[in-house]
Amino acid sequence: MEREFNDVGACIPGQHYMADTSEKIEAIIRLIEKGKYFTINRPRQFGKTTTLSLLMKRLFATETYLPLRISFEGLATESYASEQRFLAGFCFLVRRFFRAHQLETLSDYTEQQGRLETFEQLNSFVTGLCSASGRQVVLMIDEVDKSSNNQLFLDFLALLRTKYLDRNEDQDITFHSVILAGVHDIKTIKAKIRPDNERKSFDSAQDKYNSLWNIAADFKVDLSFTPYEIETMLQDYCREKDIRPDIPAIAEQLSYYTSGYPYLVSKLCKFIDEDIVPQRKEQNWFVADVEAAFRMIADPGYTTTLFDSLAKNMENNPELYQLISQISINGNISTFNIT
Repeated sequence: MEREFNDVGACIPGQHYMADTSEKIEAIIRLIEKGKYFTINRPRQFGKTTTLSLLMKRLFATETYLPLRISFEGLATESYASEQRFLAGFCFLVRRFFRAHQLETLSDYTEQQGRLETFEQLNSFVTGLCSASGRQVVLMIDEVDKSSNNQLFLDFLALLRTKYLDRNEDQDITFHSVILAGVHDIKTIKAKIRPDNERKSFDSAQDKYNSLWNIAADFKVDLSFTPYEIETMLQDYCREKDIRPDIPAIAEQLSYYTSGYPYLVSKLCKFIDEDIVPQRKEQNWFVADVEAAFRMIADPGYTTTLFDSLAKNMENNPELYQLISQISINGNISTFNIT
C-alpha cells in the first residue's frame, strides 16, 4: 500500500507518513509508571487518538501493563437512558476490546459477569477484572466528552475516583492508571451540567470548579510537533521518494505556519505532495512550497471539517465571535483572570 500524509482520523504506521513522537510516548509512560490518573484535553485533530493508539502498542509490548482502550463514541444515545443501559454499553466496549486482542480469559470473565444493574456491581466487576488480568490495567477512554453532559458519566467518574482513593489506602484493587481523552476539560463540564438543586454556592469559584476528577495529575506533554519531529516525518517521506530537499528549513517553515498543530502540518505536506509537486518536473521540495500550501489552505473558498467546526462554534456564540475578532483582526489585548 502506498503511504500518504494523513488528514483524516488516526494515523497508522504502514499507511501514513508519521512524525517520530516517541519522546512524548515515553513521557506519558512515566506518568503511567507512577500510577497517575490524568486527562488529555486537546483541540480536534490534534493527535489524541493516534497518541492513544501508539501508547496502547507500547503497553502491550511490556510484561507489566495491560491496556484497556475504549471510546465513548461507540456508545449509542440510548445508552444514557438508564444506569443499566450505560453499564451494558460500557461492558460491551470492554468485551469487544478483549475479543479484538484475543484476550480470551478476560473476555470470558466479562461475559460471565452477566448484566450489570448498578454501579455497586460495576465496582466489584472492576476489582475482579484487575485481579484476573495478571498485569496492571491501564484504562484509556477516547472521546470521553461525547457523554460528559450526562449524570451517569459523573457517577462513573465518581466510582473511578473512589476506587483510586481506596487503592492508595490499600483498601481496593482497581485500574493502575486511567487516561481520559477529549476536547473539553472535565472541570468545565462538571460546572456546566450541575443540576439546579445542587447550585448552592455557585458564587464561589471553588464550588464552581470543584470536580469529581480533582485526583487527576497535570498533563504537561506537548502534543504539538516540534521542528525536529516534523523533520522525522519528512525524512521518512524523502527516503521513500528518493529526494533530498533542505529538510530542516522546510520543517522550520512548516512549524512557523502551523505552530506544530499536527493536522495542519500533515495537511500542508499533503498539499505539497499531491497538488504542488505533480504540477512540475522537479520532484524535490522547496521552502517556497510551504508558503504555496499555506495559501491553498487559507484560500477563502477552501474549507475542512476542522474549520467548519470552529466556524460553527463562533457562530453559535456571538460573544466568542466578537472576542476572537477583536484579538485576531483588530489586534486587541484582553486582560483576564485565570479562574
